[in-house]
Amino acid sequence: MDITDNHFHLDPRGRQNLAVRDFIKAGGTRLVLVHKPYSYWSTLDGFIEDINTTFVLAKKAREEGAKVAVVAAPHPLELLKLSEKSSFEKAQEIYLDCVSHCSKLVSENKLVGLGELGRPHFPVETDVWNFSNETLSKSLQIAKDVDAAVVLHTESADSSVMKDLSSIADKVSFPKDRLVKHYGGPAALEQNYDLQVSILASKSNINTSAQFNLPFMMETDYLDDPNRPGAVLGPKTVPKRTKISLENNLINEDMAYQIHESLPDSIYKSFN
Repeated sequence: MDITDNHFHLDPRGRQNLAVRDFIKAGGTRLVLVHKPYSYWSTLDGFIEDINTTFVLAKKAREEGAKVAVVAAPHPLELLKLSEKSSFEKAQEIYLDCVSHCSKLVSENKLVGLGELGRPHFPVETDVWNFSNETLSKSLQIAKDVDAAVVLHTESADSSVMKDLSSIADKVSFPKDRLVKHYGGPAALEQNYDLQVSILASKSNINTSAQFNLPFMMETDYLDDPNRPGAVLGPKTVPKRTKISLENNLINEDMAYQIHESLPDSIYKSFN
């Protein structure tokens, strides 16, 4: 059975393939490698250069023996940075150009989906909040047109947040079976409003989530940040905690298969 870390970052300043080697040695086999900002950019060309770095890192992960599904998009916080330098209208135009570029990469089978899309995970002014949600809605529409999976970065999700995200997806008819709430927990899973939930693979999250008997995935949100070694969770965490959970009968083989194979396969379609 494959063991999939559903949200894993690599960084050109970090451990890169050595972190992937740790993941594999611990029993991991597949990674959803999610793009993260490596430098400040303010143009589509700058963003494309950043994306190309993610493809280099994916190649290194594959050379270590991992199967990889690559997800990329301009991060929602980059939208805020763009808006600080210009108008909301101009910032959204640049941001959506970047989203469209990623959608083109999906259609070319270079990406399996877009992520992280979303909105700020901290309080902002009402006009910024509305602007972020509007941009998310337009981004989902673009992603839908190329049948892309989408990974969401938002505030911590309780039932009200999941309901709101579900409503945004419904308004543009984005398929919620391809929409992943990253950095989820039991509160997101208990009332998921048909979105897919990827839980941070902490002991408490796994223990509580397993009791719901609902589909979920596991992630570390590993950052590969040399200034924060092991953050958010280390690269060995998902395979190690899966093994422990099976040994302690917190999950059974059928649940493990759903967590690591059937649900990721239905969302991302392809690991290679």
